[in-house]
Amino acid sequence: MNLIAAAIIGIAIIVLLIAVCKVHPFLSLLAGSFTMAVCAGVEYDKAFVSFTSGVGSTIANVGLLIAFGSIIGTILFKSGGADTIVDTIMSKTPLQRLPWAMAQSRSSSAFPCSSKSA
Repeated sequence: MNLIAAAIIGIAIIVLLIAVCKVHPFLSLLAGSFTMAVCAGVEYDKAFVSFTSGVGSTIANVGLLIAFGSIIGTILFKSGGADTIVDTIMSKTPLQRLPWAMAQSRSSSAFPCSSKSA
């Protein structure tokens, strides 16, 4: 099978798992990438070894950052903290400057994350 067809099948698997089956996007990406490798002609054992070494090295570098960010985001969402932050920004910012205020709040919280993963 050619690589374009393998890519289309992999993307279709990802979209179907997320949209139809309601599988978590991370797991859908894992399944889609493995499917794409197999459709592209990579042997199962080599695809698995390549997959685990690639995911392992990525998670080793940024795994804790992703895990802690996910935990903090979930806590903010469930506690209503995210809504409080947005409501505070919206109440203190004129309407025409609102996009800039939201971008500033995002960028000020993103710098510590990006410098940690670098």
